[in-house]
Amino acid sequence: KDLDAIFGILSQRFDNFNDNGFYAHPDEVELRKELARVPTLAHLTEGLRGLRANGVVLYGLGLEGLPEDRRNAALYALTLMLGYPTSTDQRTGRVAWDVRAAPVKEGGSRFTTFSERVGRADMHTDSSFYPMPEEQFVLYVVNAARCHGGHSLLIDAEDIYRALQRTPEGRAAFELLGTTPVPFRVPAVYAAGDDTVEVFVSTVFSPSTAKRVGGRPGPRFMMRWRYDSIIKGLDARPDLDTPALRDAVELMNEAAETGAERFIEQLPTDTLMLVDNHHMLHGRTTYT
Repeated sequence: KDLDAIFGILSQRFDNFNDNGFYAHPDEVELRKELARVPTLAHLTEGLRGLRANGVVLYGLGLEGLPEDRRNAALYALTLMLGYPTSTDQRTGRVAWDVRAAPVKEGGSRFTTFSERVGRADMHTDSSFYPMPEEQFVLYVVNAARCHGGHSLLIDAEDIYRALQRTPEGRAAFELLGTTPVPFRVPAVYAAGDDTVEVFVSTVFSPSTAKRVGGRPGPRFMMRWRYDSIIKGLDARPDLDTPALRDAVELMNEAAETGAERFIEQLPTDTLMLVDNHHMLHGRTTYT
């Protein structure tokens, strides 16, 4: 009944939800107030906010088997209740997209991103190559990989910190990556053009803006990280490339890929994962 109510509200706000629903609505504040009157949606949002967790995996969301437009409507409504959906796609303005392998032209300088291809995805934060990465993101499993691959991976920032603090070299890398700007190259799908080389420069670690909650201490720092983006960024900006920075990047990559504790699981169909994008790394194992 409440799914019908959500779809009814959004159908009045969008001409064709399955197309337009992938774009931020111009009157999000009023739309959120209207959606907050749907009991199940309000209850779910309150429960998720109350967890105060950096990562949440919610099984059996209840959208399996729904027509695509109704499923997308429910997901859009949930994200709007938790924040304001933002676009990372300069060319289309989309706020949601499929994680699905797509044909990619061979050769050239195009930089593909993880959601465009099969295989593994290195540990990273979303939009690390933009000035203001999203505070959170959601992943919904429409169909789990039938090859039994594609396990989702999550690492908390504190576990990255612990991994780097084990050695003098790791401690030095943490300090350097918190003070020295690093170039992040923008993947082609998010850039102004397929062969456009765009680079954003920022430190990997920065002071956290999150506040202390109750008796729980606030986060030690925020981070942005994407190894392949940094390596391609250093190639594009040799003026920023130094042996010390390369060494620090490699030590950070080692901590992210093998050194730190992590959550790992192949999420089943109809699972929702919500992640704090400033204080968690995420990735996936390979799949075909």
